[in-house]
Amino acid sequence: MKRPSQLAFIIVGALIAIGIILMRAIPSGMRPSTPSADASAAIRPPAVADSFYPASPVALRTEVERYVREASSRPGQGELVALIVPHAGYRFSGPVAGYAYRLLRGQRYETVVVVGPSHRMPVRGAALSGVEQWATPLGRVQVDLAGTQALVQECAAARVFDAAHSPEHSIEVQLPFLQVILGEFKLLPVLMSDFSKQNCAALAEALAEWAGGRRVLLIASTDMSHYPPYDDAVRVDRETLSAIATMNPAEVAATTKQLMSQGVSGLSTCLCGEGPVKAVLEACRLLGADRVEVLRYANSGDAPQGPRHNVVGYCAVAVYRSGGANPQVEEGELSEEQQRHLLSIARATIEEYVTSGRVIGVEEDDPALLRPGAAFVTLKKHDMLRGCIGSLEPDKPLVETVRTRAIDASVRDRRFEPVRPEELPELEIEISVLSPVRRVESADEIDITRHGVIVERGARRGVFLPQVAGETGWSREELLSHLCRDKAGLPADAWKKGAALYVFTVQAFGSPAPGDGPDVGD
Repeated sequence: MKRPSQLAFIIVGALIAIGIILMRAIPSGMRPSTPSADASAAIRPPAVADSFYPASPVALRTEVERYVREASSRPGQGELVALIVPHAGYRFSGPVAGYAYRLLRGQRYETVVVVGPSHRMPVRGAALSGVEQWATPLGRVQVDLAGTQALVQECAAARVFDAAHSPEHSIEVQLPFLQVILGEFKLLPVLMSDFSKQNCAALAEALAEWAGGRRVLLIASTDMSHYPPYDDAVRVDRETLSAIATMNPAEVAATTKQLMSQGVSGLSTCLCGEGPVKAVLEACRLLGADRVEVLRYANSGDAPQGPRHNVVGYCAVAVYRSGGANPQVEEGELSEEQQRHLLSIARATIEEYVTSGRVIGVEEDDPALLRPGAAFVTLKKHDMLRGCIGSLEPDKPLVETVRTRAIDASVRDRRFEPVRPEELPELEIEISVLSPVRRVESADEIDITRHGVIVERGARRGVFLPQVAGETGWSREELLSHLCRDKAGLPADAWKKGAALYVFTVQAFGSPAPGDGPDVGD
């Protein structure tokens, strides 16, 4: 028989052990917020690498870049406020997600808020993350802890609850796309499982209050219909997308409820992230957004060897605020001094590369030239075209775009032999800085005297700068026919038969051959 002192010692030890076990069992979001002595606890490791997406950094980056490269979405008019993107395995939903993330090329955001559904753990209100970083095979992303604290203060239902985030994939699968396209940004992850009107509205109001005046992108992570046959999925998802396009959360809720009541075979949900979609749409409305654009729809039955008897739907959707700022350089924005500076960089770059094969370094501190910008560089010799190459995507600082395209135009235009050193004194240089590209629904919207035009169908694309119409004397119909046939490799009448048309304007300025006159012109 044990003595009383020994028994007391055993009881006290047992109570301490039970207390430790209970504390570990309590979700982290419900414990007192105290710094962790274990540095690894400050990082949320990937949960679905090698299942939803590749665990190899090289394979993962290659796959993400391919999805974005193969997408044909173009920036819409206005400021991009939010995206709606899928979160399935990349094999199935990656090509659709690429359409949304392509819009972020050349953009910069202070924080990206990703709101996703909690598939594995019930969440009251909204679950935030209190760790310092989230990791993927591509590296670590800083969590916006100040934003987290602000949301906790703004929204009574929001709390830090990392236990819900640990196994969840709906936010994690967005990070590799964001890391590849944006590079540096902070993450504010939010999980929901209460999709009620009240909870969605509370989160939306808090998000809008905090995001106002900040450079923030909102993302709603959701897949669409789950497990109906292919044709039923297409019909259900189209109706759901029509509701999303209204930007009215009540319309989304009413539509999904009505669709679920129809007894569609196999249909278990219309939007697994209905709450995130409704919360983000309402936050967008409060932030002044007024237009929704559906970029892409597909389902798992469209994937190679994807079964069609029970599918999952995916969408890529953009939400814009009309009249908002666009990070590309607008028409007429560059001063004459900035134009001369860019032309001098282009000429110095070409001369050095053609004579030595070296790329000169450029140190730039002008904010207008450091912003992402798309541009073409055109070379002429005795008024005859000698090379022309450019970019339509604002994926680099404007000064870097001009330097790169100047080299390309001089030695990589496959229509011409590379420029020779003896030709340098005879080269005329013109730079065309592009405005944001926008889609037009009809050729009647195209003014060929001021619009550059892009035609696209599938993987085929052609582009004419605005200068082409004046140089050729073509009518609008002739220009579009030549664009389709000669530049895109499409039938000449493809512009009449469903090919997508986009327009842009340019600020064009040039430098004559050295010694031939003034160095800047419109």
